[in-house]
Amino acid sequence: MFRNLQNELALVSNSITNLISTDTFPETVRPSCLASAVRSYPVRGGKRLRPALLLWANGVLGGEPEQALYAGCAVELFHTWTLVHDDIIDEDDFRRGKPTTHIEVASYAENAYEKSKSLHDKFGRDMAILCGDIQQAWAMYMLLKSREKGVKDSLITDLMVRFQEVNRILISGEALDVEFPMRELSSITKEEVKEMILGKTSCLLKFAVQCGGAIALEKADFEDGYLATLGNFAEDLGIAFQLRDDYLGIFGSVEKFGKPIGSDFQEGKPTFLYLDAMELLQESGRNRLKALTGLPEYTDENINELRTLLQESGAEAKCLQEIAHLTEKAHCSLMLLPKNKYRKLLEELLSYLLERTV
Repeated sequence: MFRNLQNELALVSNSITNLISTDTFPETVRPSCLASAVRSYPVRGGKRLRPALLLWANGVLGGEPEQALYAGCAVELFHTWTLVHDDIIDEDDFRRGKPTTHIEVASYAENAYEKSKSLHDKFGRDMAILCGDIQQAWAMYMLLKSREKGVKDSLITDLMVRFQEVNRILISGEALDVEFPMRELSSITKEEVKEMILGKTSCLLKFAVQCGGAIALEKADFEDGYLATLGNFAEDLGIAFQLRDDYLGIFGSVEKFGKPIGSDFQEGKPTFLYLDAMELLQESGRNRLKALTGLPEYTDENINELRTLLQESGAEAKCLQEIAHLTEKAHCSLMLLPKNKYRKLLEELLSYLLERTV
């Protein structure tokens, strides 16, 4: 169904991977284990959704996507450092089927240094933090290299200013996500969760499409015209994408989703599904949902009971309705853009992301 989209995503991925793999920025990083870590995630691949959004937003407004390639690399590298740091925060061992950066470097340390396991693990975490810091600098460097593609210095300056704003907003969104489990779940509102999603997920998507559009139009008036329309599209896409992720986190299958089902409930995350269920359930149902939150592990019986509570309360239906509403809003924004092959790709990407089971 999405064969054309997948082919186009593969073309984007190949272009981005080639530029990142051959770029010399990490060559002077020391020690060598840190240099290897800096390159590790970026060359593993992934869906390259953010570069695709940037390049296709450029094309839809009449630009030449080739001119925006370095900017595409920049958003991919920016996304990468957030993953490296997220994996430390979440204590994840694997990313894209391979060891996470802090685990990878800890394994290196185990072979290279005769120290205790605790010191090897600390070395891995410390180096991974530094790795993410360097990847963030690499992202800025790549955006600056856009001048080699003919992007004017004045526009690059405007984009750099916006990129720094993205940095603050995105990290604030991540910080809210880290803070939530420290609070009583009953104290957290849907507005706060939405603010977290807009920061952690939507913000970089919004920058990607507006950056691509700005390079096409040779101006960075983000609050006006087509750039504002692209921003609205990305914000709605980002929230819907996160809601779909939350939905699959309990109603998906572990084989397709790639993460343990029920992990959001295990971690006590205040998803829209949870908050809506707590609002809609009777007292006995709320008490049972609380009892099923934060368990050390989840059996199939626990998962089925959670699903039943979410379904019978109406929280599942409400979540799916909100995803459909946001998808329609995002689609309406796309309809305001020029009709060409790039708009069609953005439409297909919207459908693909919000109908996915993985």
